[in-house]
Amino acid sequence: MVAFMGTRAAERLGMISNNIANVNTLGFKQNLLGTWRADQLPEDNKVDLPRERLPNPEPGVYPNSCYYFDVSSRDFSQGALHHTGGENDLAIYGSGFFKVQTPQGIRYTRNGSFRLNTDYQLVTRQGHLVLGQNGPITLNATDKKFSVDVEGGIHLDDTLGDQLAIVDFPNPQGLILEKGGLYAATENSGLEQEAQGYQIQQGVVEESNVDPIAAMVQLIDNSRNFDSYIKILDTFQTSSDRVIKEIGRLS
Repeated sequence: MVAFMGTRAAERLGMISNNIANVNTLGFKQNLLGTWRADQLPEDNKVDLPRERLPNPEPGVYPNSCYYFDVSSRDFSQGALHHTGGENDLAIYGSGFFKVQTPQGIRYTRNGSFRLNTDYQLVTRQGHLVLGQNGPITLNATDKKFSVDVEGGIHLDDTLGDQLAIVDFPNPQGLILEKGGLYAATENSGLEQEAQGYQIQQGVVEESNVDPIAAMVQLIDNSRNFDSYIKILDTFQTSSDRVIKEIGRLS
């Protein structure tokens, strides 16, 4: 059990360290780790513990209810908005994701720091195409003014062109975070659907929602816990070595 708790402490440290490493990553959403008692876990998160190992398991009682488990989740709360003045910088205020085309398929992101490629297409910093309702958003070389309204409408020289594809999911917790701040949909996330209640702001980017001070406090606290588990394991190891030597001497 001590080894198990030490492993969980190490995982907590890794999660907190990753949050801190992404303090300055635009659109990043921090990971949270909550502790649940086994009999209070949501049905889809319960661990199938072997009842036959328990003394006289009672029907209807979740086995090993005294055990606690860490359940990770992603905090999709709004990050602070930072004004850049760049016409290609966009931020979603509210829920939803930008939809982009990658070589691996459709992906989703909250990072709206975009640019134009050589074909005058709106792309992410990695070069992935930003999608509108009619496909990739493409400007013309002759367009003098590019603006986006609060509903995501693309205006070229004051003429409404396409509309940003802003989507959401029935269960955003089911999304898988990939490299570059991209999310992939899964069966658990559900199918994409049109986002509601959002606003698009131009010349603005969304910052990470990690609170650096709170994260550093968590890091210090969990480092102390991890060190405590290591010391306990060292003590157990020393005691085990002594017992083994004593058994060898007596035999």
